[in-house]
Amino acid sequence: MKRLYRTTGSDAVLCGVCGGIARYFGVDPTLVRLATVLLVAFAGLSLWVYIIAALIMPKEC
Repeated sequence: MKRLYRTTGSDAVLCGVCGGIARYFGVDPTLVRLATVLLVAFAGLSLWVYIIAALIMPKEC
């Protein structure tokens, strides 16, 4: 069963949310980080979504 976790170590830049999403979908973490920055800047995605995800998502074991 696949679970969504925040990453730790080298994949975690800020809180590990983008690294965890990238690992879950099997893509490069840099692409997820770039998409997140673009969504925050241009599409109005709030930073609160990132903060809430960081609080809700458990760290990987």
